[in-house]
Amino acid sequence: MMAIMQEKDLNLASRMDKIEGSGVRRMFELVSSMQDPINLSIGQADYDAPPAMKEGAIKAIQEGKNRYTVTQGIPELIEKVLDRIERREGFRPESAFMTSGVSGGLLLTALALLDPGDLVLLPDPFFVMYKNVLEIVGARVAFFDLYPKERGEGWQPDLNELETLFAKKPKLLLLNSPSNPTGGILSGETLDSLTNLAASHGTWILSDEIYDHFSFDQRFPSMIPRMSQYERCVVLGGFSKTWGVPGWRLGWALGPELLLDKMRLLQQYTFVCCPTPLQYGAVAGLEMDMEDELQAYRKKRDFVYQGLKDFYSLEKPEGSFYAFPAYPKGWTEKDFIQACLERRLLLVPGSAFSRRATHFRLSFAASDETLEKGVEVLRSLAK
Repeated sequence: MMAIMQEKDLNLASRMDKIEGSGVRRMFELVSSMQDPINLSIGQADYDAPPAMKEGAIKAIQEGKNRYTVTQGIPELIEKVLDRIERREGFRPESAFMTSGVSGGLLLTALALLDPGDLVLLPDPFFVMYKNVLEIVGARVAFFDLYPKERGEGWQPDLNELETLFAKKPKLLLLNSPSNPTGGILSGETLDSLTNLAASHGTWILSDEIYDHFSFDQRFPSMIPRMSQYERCVVLGGFSKTWGVPGWRLGWALGPELLLDKMRLLQQYTFVCCPTPLQYGAVAGLEMDMEDELQAYRKKRDFVYQGLKDFYSLEKPEGSFYAFPAYPKGWTEKDFIQACLERRLLLVPGSAFSRRATHFRLSFAASDETLEKGVEVLRSLAK
């Protein structure tokens, strides 16, 4: 009889001891097992891909465009990405290539730039993938705090704290604006200050801007124009959120050609290339106006904020499609999340995104009916 293998028998790489399962992905599993859940946990748009994009992908399949593309992606898609960025930002980055989503771009950037022991400055709260990707490459992390000291301050870093951290000679500063999980947007003044700090220490900046379309009250301040003054910048974006195609795994990386050439080399031996027919479908997406979707999500943001602001300590989300309220006084994270589950409400505990366990993430990328039910549950719990 064959013995049942135990985990201790696998002789795994030591890095696996440091990589944690995603609290967000656990919610996917709960959704599949729960009857009629009120799902405010998942970060993907509730609208479908535009018909022109789907038709473009189907046409490519039918025309036999099902083989590999060049590693960097089809030229017409790269050019349209750069054209879109130049129209919006008034600056055309030196180089771009297509990645397997922003997640693929994050991994390639980390592999190309970071050696074991290199120091990376990471915001707290942070997207769950960042910390684990840095563990994979053996980097060290120093957190800088984004939590507002008073209500209404927004999710901005303390520049004095960052000056102290920059004295430790970090190799990389990682930014995410608009933010997952907070919905905060780094101001243009903050980005200018961070760029100057990075330049004075020769630190690379990696800016994850996958939610760039979802900026509700202002023109989105991007790192892209600042690349013209400071070249050690990589900006990641993609199709998943704006065009409602997270399953297509199509992102892009922008940056200096010398670095992107090394990242493309790594892509040859990891992701190879992005899905070929979907690249052709994405070409059509870049011609589309997604303003109606933005306006609809602004209304969802307003509904959630107005419904919860008198019951929870909550910064008004400026972008992305998340809110990050604090737990009501007297509640532990464990008890609050359990109370939500008993009412079929799915949220993501804040400790999945932070060293603290004081807040929870609510995604308003859901139908209006689902949002109404979720807000009703949350108001009843706060009462």
